[in-house]
Amino acid sequence: MGFFSETLTAMLHKTDDLCAWRYFTVFAKTGSLSVASRVLQVEPSSLSRAIAGLEKSLGCELIVHGTRPLQLTDAGRSAFKRMQHILRAHDAMIELITSEQRSLAGNIRLSSAPGFAARRLTLILQKFNELHPEITIEILSGFKEADVKKGLCEVATLTGEPTFPDLVYMSRGRNVYLPVASPEYVQRHGMPLTPATLRSHTGYVYCGPVRPETKMLYRGDLSEPVHFATSIRSTDILAIRQALLNGMGIAVDMPLVQICEDLLAGTLIPILPGWVRPPIECYIVTNSSAWRMKRVRTFMQWYARAMQELFASFEEKVSSIVGLPRDEFVRERDKVLYS
Repeated sequence: MGFFSETLTAMLHKTDDLCAWRYFTVFAKTGSLSVASRVLQVEPSSLSRAIAGLEKSLGCELIVHGTRPLQLTDAGRSAFKRMQHILRAHDAMIELITSEQRSLAGNIRLSSAPGFAARRLTLILQKFNELHPEITIEILSGFKEADVKKGLCEVATLTGEPTFPDLVYMSRGRNVYLPVASPEYVQRHGMPLTPATLRSHTGYVYCGPVRPETKMLYRGDLSEPVHFATSIRSTDILAIRQALLNGMGIAVDMPLVQICEDLLAGTLIPILPGWVRPPIECYIVTNSSAWRMKRVRTFMQWYARAMQELFASFEEKVSSIVGLPRDEFVRERDKVLYS
């Protein structure tokens, strides 16, 4: 009797191990043992042993072994679906119980566009750190809303409105894009006045992951395609900026946030008068689980206001130099939204 009792107790302890089930759900979400181990900050071998222990205790396989990409068995799919709800409820309960008793101390992983992170983000976060030194911000790049939903980072900045369900987001203001060149380039090659004249110019084209490539320009109800005599494509917005400053070509869609000081100093000047790529509203996004954390809510609300003020200040500074598209955003930008 003692043997069976001990065996049953050991089995229940294994199947009731929330840590092991968390390992399994993160593995199922990411589809990769190496990615899941990085997210969980554990050795891949520990993750494998935890899942193997669950399978042994349950008497069935949760994953199809020896296949790539990862495939869940019927039992694994059923367990994954139900354990997500159980773990979220568990995390919410713990957060609710402890949030008011503990400080804001903790870590927040923030994903931002590399170019913005390099030129602007550290100065913004320095101000937040002065207000909340107990919160550590870890800067990442390249994460999308799908990664936020998976829990690979707590907060990410997106160009365009989120489309995934179960996300919480706030506006950080709009990105304004301007066609520009250096005065030296214009002096040598002439001022492009319409999109049709781009066919005689060298163009630098952003083709990175932050936003779609610009293929059309607009002026009121008019629209024209973008075609250059020669195109140089890059995923690095800072490299494009430097090429423009060196007089090597033009760009039709430089983010104002990257060139505000250049316009004020006259090292870059507006071209194609009246023609623009439409602005894009940008957002700060988190998942519903992270939103329950007090430090994430505190940071997102502060960060949204700081970004809105920063982007608005750039527009105000250059408004006498270049015509800007009318701001047609209809919602209140300080509102918390749910997808």
